[in-house]
Amino acid sequence: MAGTNFDTHSGETFAASFTCLDSAGDPVDLSDYTPRAQVRSTPTSDVVVLDLDPTIEDPETGVILINVDTTGIAAGIYYWDLVLDTDTGDTIFATGGTIKFRDLVTRP
Repeated sequence: MAGTNFDTHSGETFAASFTCLDSAGDPVDLSDYTPRAQVRSTPTSDVVVLDLDPTIEDPETGVILINVDTTGIAAGIYYWDLVLDTDTGDTIFATGGTIKFRDLVTRP
C-alpha cells in the first residue's frame, strides 16, 4: 500500500478502512496477521499519542478497520503507520504517513 495522510479534528471519532491487495489486485487473506497502528509526535518518539486499535473485519476480504475517539489529542501534525505482524514473527509495513489534528471551532 502507498502512504496515506489524514486531516481530521481532535474530539471526533476517526474512522478509516484499508483493503490489503496483492500484486494482481486480489484481497490478501489476513488470517495469519495481526494489525497494529499507532500515532506518535515524531517517527522515533517513545510516546504513543493514540493507539488506533485496528481490527480485521473479515480475514478473507483483506479489510482492516480503524474507529477511535480522538478526544484529548492536541492540535498538530503527527505521524502514524499500520503494520501487520505475521504468525512467524515478521512485521510488514502496510501504510502510514501524517495525520493532522485540528481543534473543533464549534463548542456547546
